[in-house]
Amino acid sequence: VWADSTKELYSTSLLVFHVYCNIYDIPNMQHPPTSQNMLLAFLASCAGALLESTIFNYAAALKAWHMLHGLTWSINKLEYRALLEGVIRLTPTSSKQPKCSPFTVKILEKFREVMNLEDPCDVAIFACLILAFYCIACLGKFTVPAISKFNPAKHIS
Repeated sequence: VWADSTKELYSTSLLVFHVYCNIYDIPNMQHPPTSQNMLLAFLASCAGALLESTIFNYAAALKAWHMLHGLTWSINKLEYRALLEGVIRLTPTSSKQPKCSPFTVKILEKFREVMNLEDPCDVAIFACLILAFYCIACLGKFTVPAISKFNPAKHIS
């Protein structure tokens, strides 16, 4: 029913929900079906600390979990909507910064133009810039795209 990427996102969301329940000593038998108060308390606890999209995904994952298991999703729509609007208002402004321009080879070339490569300090700085740039550019070759895709023959363990 759901794409693999959605399943991975939702499984992470459910893990966070279960950790929340464990922190507050909520017995496993009280997790499904999730009561309105528990859902609202969980999402409210995330507000102000996480991106609104993350919290929306948590809510969507819990709803999908209920649907998948044939459980009733008895959440008051008005209160739910009000909570999500509050989440939007509480999203940290630091997480709403405009995206920066990409760091490109042209920028590296500009650094090279103003650096004195006869100076060991400038050489070391420029070497660090180039190394960091190309390591980050190729990061996907060194990391595992998802836990389920880990292959000990291919990935570092």
